Amino acid sequence: MKKITFLLSLLLASAGVTASAQDSYTWKKLSADANLAKAVTSLDALQNGGTYAFYSVGKSKYVKIDKYDYNNLHFGNIASLTASDEDAGLAVFTFHITKTGETTTYTFETGVNGMYMGEPQDGATKASSTAANFVIQAANVDNGSSESGNFCIKSTAGGTNSWFDMQDGQFVGWQGKGDNCWYKIVPVTVSSEDVTCYKTTHTVKEGDTVLDTYTEWLKSGSTATAHNFVASYYYTVNNNVSDWVVSSSNKEFEYSASKNAEIPFGADGTYALKINNNRYLTAANDNGTWYVNTLSGAFAAATYDIFSSKNWKFVESGLGVKIYNPYTEKYVKINGGNAVTLDNDGTVLYFKQAGENYALTTSTTNQYLNSSINYGGANNRLGTWQEESASNGSTLVMQNVDKTAEILSVGKSSLNSSLTIQNADATKYLTYDASGFAGAKSNVESATTVEQLNGIYNSNVKTIAVTPDVNAYYRIKSVSASDGNAYLSTASMFVGKDGNLSTAYNGGSAYDGQTLDRTITRTSASDAFVPQVWRFVKTAENAYQLKNVNTRCNSAFFGNGNLDMPVDESYGQSITLKAAISSTEAADNSYVNIISGNNVIGVRGDVYFGTNAAALSDLTNIWQIEKVTTVPVSITDAKYATVAFPFATKVTTDGVKAYYATGAADGMITLVEYPEGIIPANEGALLYNEAGATTANLDIVTTTNAVEGNKLMPATAKRTGFTANSTYVLAKNAANEAAFLKNGLTVVPANKAYIAAETIPADNNGSNVLNFNFGQVTGINAVVAADKAGVQYFDLQGRRVLYPAHGIFVTNTGKKVFVK
Repeated sequence: MKKITFLLSLLLASAGVTASAQDSYTWKKLSADANLAKAVTSLDALQNGGTYAFYSVGKSKYVKIDKYDYNNLHFGNIASLTASDEDAGLAVFTFHITKTGETTTYTFETGVNGMYMGEPQDGATKASSTAANFVIQAANVDNGSSESGNFCIKSTAGGTNSWFDMQDGQFVGWQGKGDNCWYKIVPVTVSSEDVTCYKTTHTVKEGDTVLDTYTEWLKSGSTATAHNFVASYYYTVNNNVSDWVVSSSNKEFEYSASKNAEIPFGADGTYALKINNNRYLTAANDNGTWYVNTLSGAFAAATYDIFSSKNWKFVESGLGVKIYNPYTEKYVKINGGNAVTLDNDGTVLYFKQAGENYALTTSTTNQYLNSSINYGGANNRLGTWQEESASNGSTLVMQNVDKTAEILSVGKSSLNSSLTIQNADATKYLTYDASGFAGAKSNVESATTVEQLNGIYNSNVKTIAVTPDVNAYYRIKSVSASDGNAYLSTASMFVGKDGNLSTAYNGGSAYDGQTLDRTITRTSASDAFVPQVWRFVKTAENAYQLKNVNTRCNSAFFGNGNLDMPVDESYGQSITLKAAISSTEAADNSYVNIISGNNVIGVRGDVYFGTNAAALSDLTNIWQIEKVTTVPVSITDAKYATVAFPFATKVTTDGVKAYYATGAADGMITLVEYPEGIIPANEGALLYNEAGATTANLDIVTTTNAVEGNKLMPATAKRTGFTANSTYVLAKNAANEAAFLKNGLTVVPANKAYIAAETIPADNNGSNVLNFNFGQVTGINAVVAADKAGVQYFDLQGRRVLYPAHGIFVTNTGKKVFVK
């Protein structure tokens, strides 16, 4: 029977979920006053399916539902339970008892059918359609006891605030300590007579149009009162109700609204808004969040996006308005903590008169749009505050831009400036087509409204997408970085010895004693070149992921607002490239914005790039995307350099040769020249220049000549995780000559080639091949030091050389070798 009762309770709980969408619910009246003298003294006296009330020993009150709202049945308390009080039934709980071995647990169904005591919460314990499980014991959290018949109740979910407790005016979950954790459990009985509670609806209409509604839960037979709807000053609201007594047939109350004054805005008008007579409301972006700024000063000329961000529209919404910003295509939103942001939904605000001007408030008393979100002083963000004098920032001055000649002229001037674009060097930069700007300028002067100016701007500037070549390589340079550190770079990152960023990241701080910083940093034009090289991977129309060639990973934004490098090569945030117009200097058509959702990539701090609060036209958010077709490589006076790139390159500098290593024997490295000077992607190479120091230019090519057996391993990004002395890297020996030295470090620099000791045959793994002693050197040697096994050597003029010394030689077997 116990199981049947409990299953029935679960079915009722499930029904309670549906009931939340209903218009009424009931509870039973008490059949007799609660009698504390009958409180149980033993838990064995509790009956499954029995009805009880909880009495707080510390507060001398009963636990009772104290709100009628079915969706917010909050628990409070009451001093006594009498049969004459209809609400006393809201203090009744039906106990459902489950015994498993020596353990007994309880669920407490409230007087409202299908609603249970939920998990105790500090200050907000509510009834729930989901039954929480409890234990009842004669000891508190410290195993302390009270007088016989007093019990402590706690949730089996545990946690600090899982115990029944009572504070003045509220029932809460708390720590199971003190007088207020002790309860008596009082048997009570209920009658068959129901108390019914209805959801009543108050509706305001203008004609047949519903403007606003208000709902509240009231008991049948109680008297409702007229709701005081918040409305803009130009509305008059009257109720049409003659009978306020709540019943099953009288629970919907209707009001009528009419405009008794001219509204202060036009549906098609665009407005400049000033708070406190000198602060213009402006849309701004900070770390991906749009907010409303209050900028001091005149409505000054600037680029058109700045002008547009200061223009607003009013959209009627019920008895109030929403404020719409056409530039961002978002609405003003009032948030907790008084911050004013912009989002897709917005908040309804209500016009109040303030002398000859206006104020706007939320439905909350004395929460007016104000020029400061800080108490006692203004800052640059719009907030909400109590109604004050105009001097304290609550007065709103509205200027119809179309009818204010000086402001409209600023818009025209700004748009003309935005349409004045120089043509950049398309061989050097990624550019966009600005050929239509000149024709668009001819329409600016004849425009008479902001809407017309917006149309010109949107068609010719705002919607221009910059399209990169997905097969090309680029460096991405900030226009504003005056310190020279202008390029997006991953030079500070390292990968595992397998070349994967994830290997280094998953190793954590223990990996080679380093912590992987995945933040993309700023470096200068003279810093490492290839970590600054990126590709655009197309993900949708005009949408891309920004992939770094060295790490093979894509950029993304995280919570700190910085531009980061996820370690999963398949992950990345989508970006778009848009035409950018500078606000401080003459622009050209190589200026772009890089945007990811609400995030605008810009200069952030001394070393980082990330989301920026400045306008799109500010130089901190503008980039030039440089085309990369050639990689410069510095060859020192030692005449050699190693390279390794994630793309194929071709040596084009006179006198410079590129080699790969096919083996080692008799203390010498076998070197073979790359065919046509083309170094395949992800292969190591040794560059040699007989004339000494130079800068070798390697063109990026698509042709690949595959080679086999190359012992020059590629480190396309800084590799770490090696053991000391397990690699050889190019350096100078004591004689100031180039040599492969045993590498006592655990890293190999980015875009360099190295030799792994494990790839050298065991019988040659000694000083006769490479001197393995750390700090000792073996020169880069020819494949042989003397004529062996019939091999003959010839110089580059075809003359045979019996004893090859320093230089480059060709053998009769078709190999080209050099001797150091």
